[in-house]
Amino acid sequence: DFLQGDDWFFNNVEPYLLDFREAYKPPRYTLSWKGIPFAPLGGIHNITGQSGNGKTMTLAQFMATILCGEFGQLRYELTDVEPRILYVDTEMEKDNTIAVKNRVLTMAGRDINGQYDDFKIVMLRDVEEVQMLDKDRKPVLDKHGRPVFINPAIVRWRMTLKAIWQYKPTVVFIDGLLDVVSDFNDNIECQELIFKCMKLASHYDISLWCVLHQNPGGEKLVGHLGSFLERKVTDVIQTKKIKDDKTGDVTFEVKQKKARSQDFPDWKFRVLPIEAWGRPEQLEPAQPAERVTGDPIEVVERWFREAKDRVEWPANRKTIKEIIIRDYGKQTNKPKQDIDLQMLINKRLLVESSVKQNGYFLLIPADDDLPFDAPSNGEVPY
Repeated sequence: DFLQGDDWFFNNVEPYLLDFREAYKPPRYTLSWKGIPFAPLGGIHNITGQSGNGKTMTLAQFMATILCGEFGQLRYELTDVEPRILYVDTEMEKDNTIAVKNRVLTMAGRDINGQYDDFKIVMLRDVEEVQMLDKDRKPVLDKHGRPVFINPAIVRWRMTLKAIWQYKPTVVFIDGLLDVVSDFNDNIECQELIFKCMKLASHYDISLWCVLHQNPGGEKLVGHLGSFLERKVTDVIQTKKIKDDKTGDVTFEVKQKKARSQDFPDWKFRVLPIEAWGRPEQLEPAQPAERVTGDPIEVVERWFREAKDRVEWPANRKTIKEIIIRDYGKQTNKPKQDIDLQMLINKRLLVESSVKQNGYFLLIPADDDLPFDAPSNGEVPY
């Protein structure tokens, strides 16, 4: 008789009771980064970031990996399952979607004009509202006799379900999830959608990726939809654009914010201007700063000898200095006496200035006192 108004008594719990005889089945991961698996079958996953911060470029790397087995440090893990991709684009113009297709196929070493059973793309940006039908497939009318229409967002979701049923993919990418819900701040609608995504992934045993933006200026996912999604996904992958204000170079950082298994290390990529659609290239992480032991002067001289091989001639002093600072700017334990630093200055090898940070000195080559010049014949000196 407890809380009778909740109408719980006549519900049947038996179908949901765990059978203790059922064997444990370890997750079957679809992808891995440097040997660390993520994105299992039967789970939903999120990739997020601000607009224009590399989400679709990251998905392109995932898709190329699935199609050809590997891309850079990414690997497709299901050797016993034939990969099939469904990419559902809800927001981009047609030409941008074609660029995604061309990019993925180029990365996978395939003909961009080919037709493939294992790679399907559905474009739902231009979906329009449709008239509601009853169970007999007859038009539904309101009390004034006017036809009732279904919101385009709901139509996109239904078309996504139909495409999954029809093409039977292994991995599905919904780019983006915001466009398959009519109100991203409606608690009930958003909760129902996320539970439908979970049931969809379990029923078809697929890996379901949901792209959802972050709030402008923050890292929380958009709306109540983002709150429900973040609680239920197995993985949250965040992408971020990083621009060097001096050089204008742009890289993108990929970070795993949430994982049900082991976290993989952060990684970066840049976009090479190949063809009109570009191609991502994964970058090796920067090596930790070398700490000086022994004679500081000998160490600095060695840095310059090593740095010479990275200089492309002809090069001016500014270019040389940037290369040395980028690749050989080092941290050293504080010398026994301040005179050691002065010796480095006097030897005119370095130290425009020394900045003490956390018990270390940052050694920076002087701008006008580099120990070599470009030879007249264009060859590397030394």
